[in-house]
Amino acid sequence: MGISNAQNQALLNSEISILLRSYNDIFSDFDPNTYIDRTLSDDFINQAKKMFINKIGKQLTLKLHLPANMRNEADEKIIIKGLHSHFNTMHQQLKSDLKKTNKIGWILTLSGIIIMIAASYLSFMKPDKYHAHLLIVLFEPAGWFLLWTGLDHLVYSLKETKKDRSFYSGMAKSEIIFSNH
Repeated sequence: MGISNAQNQALLNSEISILLRSYNDIFSDFDPNTYIDRTLSDDFINQAKKMFINKIGKQLTLKLHLPANMRNEADEKIIIKGLHSHFNTMHQQLKSDLKKTNKIGWILTLSGIIIMIAASYLSFMKPDKYHAHLLIVLFEPAGWFLLWTGLDHLVYSLKETKKDRSFYSGMAKSEIIFSNH
């Protein structure tokens, strides 16, 4: 009893369905621009993110349901193009942010390690001068602070950015369909 090709395809595909009252539900109420340039609504993005959680690694279809009398094919083509553009832009921005955060994390971590090595070296030399003791007192907490802040960047900050990047990557590649409800 094997899995048929249709069943296998269904496991790989995933659908996010969102019910809309009008096209304006997709966009911010404060942005008067045309559909291609309008800012997406935070409610729309948050709802899509909630529905995306179990769909990672699958080919997505974003299905936007509207009343039949509200639909306009020309507007839908423009909106789909704008959505893909927004998702691609956000994905690229998060990709860039991820690299910066990673770089900062490594710089902070390595700086902390270097400062702690310097403090250890000064301590090992058993200096008799006040200035050397002062440097040890300053270097030890600074080293620990930089080390833990760097590790925080590498572990926790990157985790959240990776989730958002995964969402925007999936949405950028998704098929966007309008349908009647």
